[in-house]
Amino acid sequence: MDKLEMMNVVYVDYKNKDFQDLCVKLDEFQNNIVPARVNLGFTALAGLANLHDILMVYDGKIPIACASLKKSGETSAEVARVYTDEAYRGQGIGTMLMIELEKIAAERGYKKLTLDTWKKSAGARALYAKMGYVEIPMFDIPTLRNLFSIDDDGKLKQIQDLLVFMEKEIN
Repeated sequence: MDKLEMMNVVYVDYKNKDFQDLCVKLDEFQNNIVPARVNLGFTALAGLANLHDILMVYDGKIPIACASLKKSGETSAEVARVYTDEAYRGQGIGTMLMIELEKIAAERGYKKLTLDTWKKSAGARALYAKMGYVEIPMFDIPTLRNLFSIDDDGKLKQIQDLLVFMEKEIN
């Protein structure tokens, strides 16, 4: 049995402390690769109540990865809060979570998944591209204002410059 098969994947809700702790680690990771993010006014802990189908991966009792969905339309959802602890990267955990999320999304009747990631996050972009996600044009300022609940156009322009949006049609 390989190490990935020994990992325990469980559903949790947004109030789960382990999930919230991984969201804090996600913030720290993102702040390190994109320091400008710190001043943009959002955090991985914001909007957790809007997430559903939150998956957590444990190595024994240690929480090591997470991913979730967020409904964005009648037949679409956003992939959100995808994170794998640095010590566990490169072992296929992110791929496993994405495959599972896509299965869940299809069962829920979603036809399209979208996500955003930082231009500087080469590992995440490579994973998503490998999974069949394609980059789509950046949203305009009014759309970003609704997505991120930020009214500062200067911050929204920074978001436009720092993020990549991707999508995938699913069955």
